[in-house]
Order: sequence, then structure tokens, then C-alpha cells
Amino acid sequence: MNNPDRKPADEPAADSSEAIVGIGITVAALGVMLLLLGWAQWMREVPGAAVILLAIGAVMLVGGGVVAASGKSRKR
Repeated sequence: MNNPDRKPADEPAADSSEAIVGIGITVAALGVMLLLLGWAQWMREVPGAAVILLAIGAVMLVGGGVVAASGKSRKR
């Protein structure tokens, strides 16, 4: 049976602001973890692995911060 009150799905589905901020925080936290792992490898004098982990961690930390900051607040 068709519901006459149902709106057509013309608008694309969008993530909520809370979800965007949560994803950004999660990515940034994983970036911090990789930075700490890279630092630990540096302290163990394994510079090859340390540079890779530090670089990936820094990119994830900055990227997560940008994503978390891009979550817009909605006024109803």
C-alpha cells in the first residue's frame, strides 16, 4: 500500500554533523596512536619504521582535525 504522505527521495542522504565530528575525532585519535608508535620505534633506533609511522600519524592527526572541524551545526 502506498503512503500518500511520504516525501520523494529527491535529496541525497547526508551524514549528520555528530557523525562527521565523531569520524574526525576517531581518525585524529588513530593518528596520535601512530605518532606514539613512531616515537617508540625512534627510541628503539629503528628509523625506517619510525619515519613511516610518524608521517602517517601526522597526516591522520591533521586530517582528522580538519574533518572534525568541518562538522557544521544545524539550527532547527
